[in-house]
Amino acid sequence: MAIEVVVFDLGKVIFDFDIDKLSNGFHLSSQRSQQDVIGLISGRKDLFISYEKGLITSQEFYNHMTILLGLQIDYKSFCNIWNDIFTPFCDMFNFINILSKKYNLAILSNTNILHFEYLQNKYTEIFACFKYLHLSYKMQARKPDVEIYKKVIDFYNIDPAGIFFTDDLDKNINSAKELNISAFKFEGLEKLKEDLNSLGVIF
Repeated sequence: MAIEVVVFDLGKVIFDFDIDKLSNGFHLSSQRSQQDVIGLISGRKDLFISYEKGLITSQEFYNHMTILLGLQIDYKSFCNIWNDIFTPFCDMFNFINILSKKYNLAILSNTNILHFEYLQNKYTEIFACFKYLHLSYKMQARKPDVEIYKKVIDFYNIDPAGIFFTDDLDKNINSAKELNISAFKFEGLEKLKEDLNSLGVIF
């Protein structure tokens, strides 16, 4: 089965992110310790899931976070802290640019509108390499729920084996494999190249 589309996760695959920087930024904008901020954020996964599924707006998310963490900042300052956590993997940028010349590329990410639009606006050249975007906040579904993979398969209307997918989390890879997507855990660029080559992807 020839690969027809190569699908990438965003976080820890194309971009690194620093949760400590986020918690420190919120700590400095509230009366709570950094450890308290980390604990409060960890205890409200439901809030982040709702935001990543697009079930609440960015303004509503800001309102919830302001109350939860006791933040004393306006919306713009909140967005700056929320978004300023990403660092690009430059080797991945170069490879994606090369691969995009021969293959259709896509993103499948659990993300929110603030993060995605920030990255897309800041790194326009890399996002120009992607023909398709499968984003949790637009699809109202998240990995590793089977629902989001079914939506991706339906979108392409091809044999799932023709979809190559890489993600850094085992649970996301395992769910994709259950639907016969050609899924491989991301463990760095060289391993990614090996996995692509194993399915006949030449670059």
